[in-house]
Amino acid sequence: MRTSEQVYHQIRWDPRLDPARFVLGVQQRGLPPKRVPLPTFTPGGDVPWHRVLFVEADGEAVWDRETGVDRVGESAAGRVRAPRLLNPSVFTASTPHAWDPARGWVPAEPGGTELGDAELGGAVSPAAVRVLTWNVLWDRYDRELVDTARRRPLLLAGLAAADADVIALQEVEPDLMALLLAQPWVRAGYALDVDPTAPDVDRTGVVVLSRLPVLAAGRLPLSAHKAVAAVVVATEAGPLVVAATHLTSDHTANGAGKRRAQLARIGEALAGVAGDVVLVGDFNDGTRRPAAALGLRDAWLEARADEPPTFDPVVNPLAAVSSLTGRAARLDRVLVRGRLRCAVADLVGDRPVDGRYASDHFGVLATLAPPASAGVLDVEPTPRTAVVWLPGPWAEVERLRREHDPCADRWPAHVTLLFGFVPESDFERAAPLLADAVAELPPFQVRIDGVREFKRDVVWLDPAAGGAAPWTALHDAVRQRFPGCPTRDGFTPHLTVGRSRRAAEQVGARTDRVDEVVVLSRRGDGPMRPRFAVALGTGEVRWCAEEADPPGPSLDAVADRVAGVLAAALGEVHVVGSRRTGCALPDGDLDLITVASAADAVAERVRVALPAASALRPVVGARSPGWRLDVGGLGVDLTVAVAGNPAAWSSLGDAEAVLAAVGDRVDRFRRLAREVKGWARARGLDSAPFGGVPGVGWAVLAARTVLDAGDGFDGGGLAEFFGTWAAWDWRDPIGLGAVPERTGAPVTIMTPAAPVRSCTEQVGPGFRDLLTAELYRAWEVVEAGGTDLATPPDLHRVHAAWAVVTVPHDRVGPVRGRLRALLTALETAGVADADAWPRPFERDRDAVRFAIGLGRRPPDVAELGRLVAGWRAGLTGVEVVRVANGDVPTLR
Repeated sequence: MRTSEQVYHQIRWDPRLDPARFVLGVQQRGLPPKRVPLPTFTPGGDVPWHRVLFVEADGEAVWDRETGVDRVGESAAGRVRAPRLLNPSVFTASTPHAWDPARGWVPAEPGGTELGDAELGGAVSPAAVRVLTWNVLWDRYDRELVDTARRRPLLLAGLAAADADVIALQEVEPDLMALLLAQPWVRAGYALDVDPTAPDVDRTGVVVLSRLPVLAAGRLPLSAHKAVAAVVVATEAGPLVVAATHLTSDHTANGAGKRRAQLARIGEALAGVAGDVVLVGDFNDGTRRPAAALGLRDAWLEARADEPPTFDPVVNPLAAVSSLTGRAARLDRVLVRGRLRCAVADLVGDRPVDGRYASDHFGVLATLAPPASAGVLDVEPTPRTAVVWLPGPWAEVERLRREHDPCADRWPAHVTLLFGFVPESDFERAAPLLADAVAELPPFQVRIDGVREFKRDVVWLDPAAGGAAPWTALHDAVRQRFPGCPTRDGFTPHLTVGRSRRAAEQVGARTDRVDEVVVLSRRGDGPMRPRFAVALGTGEVRWCAEEADPPGPSLDAVADRVAGVLAAALGEVHVVGSRRTGCALPDGDLDLITVASAADAVAERVRVALPAASALRPVVGARSPGWRLDVGGLGVDLTVAVAGNPAAWSSLGDAEAVLAAVGDRVDRFRRLAREVKGWARARGLDSAPFGGVPGVGWAVLAARTVLDAGDGFDGGGLAEFFGTWAAWDWRDPIGLGAVPERTGAPVTIMTPAAPVRSCTEQVGPGFRDLLTAELYRAWEVVEAGGTDLATPPDLHRVHAAWAVVTVPHDRVGPVRGRLRALLTALETAGVADADAWPRPFERDRDAVRFAIGLGRRPPDVAELGRLVAGWRAGLTGVEVVRVANGDVPTLR
């Protein structure tokens, strides 16, 4: 049988065992054995080893001197079921204590396994944790000046009102500890990190109370009277280490040097702690040095822009008693590491009660939580977005900015609240958070008066001339929801007007009303434009639609001329497509069919007949060979019907079949089809090579709508069209005649003439889902009488990144022919919401550039490179580059 000393050291150092779960039975003369928590036992101290009679773990006897039982290490009792967060070689284990009505403050029942309880669905806290740190001012010094008896009731009331999950106190002494432990709210809900009667509390003055399950506790000595007290608590988000300390002050010789050494020691200890960590306390340093030295984040700065002092000799007479310099400072901090973000931060005890403060320090109360549960959005910000206030129309300022502000054409007149903000692809997640942030803030009046300057000749008008408080409240409310956005030292409301102070001084004062905040974004090389606004007081969100493109010029005359010239040059030429059915848009393309022995034989005759034509290029990947060219802004597709290829004539048959099907309803059909095609083009849904629905498909849908409505066709038919196809089960094929059984394709629209076939084989699942969403949106717009039916889509709200495809002019045809293959590769790789915009967003002398949206979870640069490597084979000069959300302009 091993000795009690051997057993003690195994428990203390065996990583499989949790010392806090063991109790030693110590012999007492004439009394029953005393149960002593193992972490509080001092080996080699006053109690000799032979007086240790037994050892218990979790209430089970695992070693007994009298019976010879020795099951330490064999029994499951006392074991750590998951790795310890507090390394026993660094943190000396302590035993948490809780109140028992029958026995008083006794060792707490084990909180469970350090990493297990949060997953077991037990009594754990919400993911958000309220942490309070407060130096409560002991009366060891200047006792006659600090009025301890009268301020302690204020202190106890402040602690109770804070309603914190974890309370970390400094400068606690036995009298205060006794008062605190007698409070009903403490006894009912809190555990202490140590035995309250142990000498360590009086020696260091640091104690931690938690109403969350305590999984482990330990202490890190820093010196004879300084230490770190740490607990591991269970939260819904997992185990959390909360540590508290009180560093040496400048009342001690070489205080700064001692603090540096203490920070170094703490940094070493925390480096060995896995997971989320919160370090709180009185750091006796008003600079940002502690956070920087430890590599931790300052929670206050995540939630607030201001930095009020926690030790203020000017305001607080108690602080004046002990201050060496008379200067106010922010000595007390909540520092964090890991996933946690600070959503709210406030001071406690910063207002006197009947002229009296509870302590010479103010407490700091911080609400911490992982981003998803904290009501925050923590993503990498971008300088392409901002949250601002926009003043009303102001001719003087607009003129001043045009003349003196180099950014006048890139920014509207504004007051910045956050810059940069989250990417536009996160706006839909940001909008409800921003709404929550400002819903409780009422609109307020502001007076814009006075001219100020920043460095480098930045001249601004002062929008806080009537008071900065409402601006600060608005700024704090907004920024706490977006902790990843840049934190600046202080917030100064300002309305920049340029670089001329003299000119700015000619602008008169003005009163305005702040009733909403506006979110701006810049796309490509464009200016900052409003994307949505949120009303103060209500949180109502108003999205800003893009302006619709103006109708293109009518190219009907050009189309007639080109058709005539080519008929004279080539012989048999037929107009097909939308210009044959009479539903073409005014600037719509011209589709033609001609007959030749080979497609190549046509090109030279076209060049001779139309010398002004540009960009003559072969059509690649189509069912029939052909050529594409541009004449006076008109796009011309010339299909060549080669002998033995009847498919080439199908487009002529399709047009005739549509007209035959609608019969005397042709005018209704043409009107509806033109509106639908205009909508489809504006929303980027109308190009087969890019995975969309071709013109014949839209014609079939419009004709089917007209036919099914019969004599009940109402108005223009848009409501019937969008309502019908938004609710359509796309597994069912659509046609003007007999349709086949379900094919399993995402969308099946049958051509109306022989050879009858699907014209939507190129449509993938991602486009089907996009099509359904767009149809529902259009239906809602029409039903509501809206005017933004044909505005460009907000694709920047959908795609976090883009693949920009740069195509030399002579390779546009081959790229268009193979683009569907690239979309398929992306979809196969899991980018189900990839979407290719069918028109180039940029043209120069050498090339055009297309944008492919890569969805909300885009592949990284390396993965995209791998996906496009095979697709690019043979496409000399074609490049595919991944760019960020805002690097592509609005797509039209």
